[in-house]
Amino acid sequence: MKPLRLTVLGSGSVGLAFAASYAKAGQQVTLLARGAAVVALRQQGITVSGVCGEHHIAPGGLKVSDAEEPDAEDIACDLLVVATKAYQVGPVLRRLMQQAGGGVAPRAVLLLQNGWGSADEARAALPAGLPVFSSIMMIGIERRSPVHVNVNVQASPVRVGSLFAATSEGPQDAVARAQAGFLPMCREEAIERAILDKFLFNTCLNAIGAITHMSYGELVSNVHTRRLITQVADETVRIVAAERGVLLASDGATYLEKTLTPFVLPKAAAHRSSMLQDVEAGRRTEIDYLNGAVVRLGEARGLAAPVNAAVASLVRAREA
Repeated sequence: MKPLRLTVLGSGSVGLAFAASYAKAGQQVTLLARGAAVVALRQQGITVSGVCGEHHIAPGGLKVSDAEEPDAEDIACDLLVVATKAYQVGPVLRRLMQQAGGGVAPRAVLLLQNGWGSADEARAALPAGLPVFSSIMMIGIERRSPVHVNVNVQASPVRVGSLFAATSEGPQDAVARAQAGFLPMCREEAIERAILDKFLFNTCLNAIGAITHMSYGELVSNVHTRRLITQVADETVRIVAAERGVLLASDGATYLEKTLTPFVLPKAAAHRSSMLQDVEAGRRTEIDYLNGAVVRLGEARGLAAPVNAAVASLVRAREA
């Protein structure tokens, strides 16, 4: 069988893990990176450690290209996997389409972002009719160097579906071929509900973890952060129900007690949120697509979200 031509845009923790997993599965992978990471990855390859096992993709096991000057063949791939931060999705895809010129585009695009809103930005940046797929990842990955990532927790396969009712053989093939790697994937027809469930999970933990420097286990065990999580969850549940017509939980207290705590403590207690990793590294966070998105969705419905607004403001203060 001819290998799938797959391009991964972004060499952060998720991008490195996805590129390595598909390379391990025997697919033809191009990784688009920037700066010094390009040279490091070409010379050293990618190392993956953690709960998914120990894996090394040697130099030459995948192609590493400069994202500032991608080859047309890198863009005209079977599947473009976008592994950037949520706020980068729209700008980077517009730039990529401009660089490619008319008539050059991937057959399909897969988004790997947290939060809510980046899929609409991707759709607006891409040619009409090009299938755009979203994903839900209950996987905690930490980048330990430009060439090394550690998978801290893997709770389920990566679930893939479309918020735009797109159908394409390409992503189905990509899902099937991923099984030979160490990050399995599956199709998810109810992808909006799955994304909103993860959205609630992340609004409760990511930003508060970034502010307090606590792990997930510490957040759900401390009496003060539990109270704050309950208030954040209450607002998020109420606003998502009003905006999307989806009831994610009966209330914040029930979600914390019955869903969040039983998941976190046995599976992800030691994990530190990606937003905390961003704050410590001096990077911009995805707060506008998490707690900031709750505030924005609430405003559109005339609903206040003061706790989410306060949490988002504290994270922005840390960024500044």
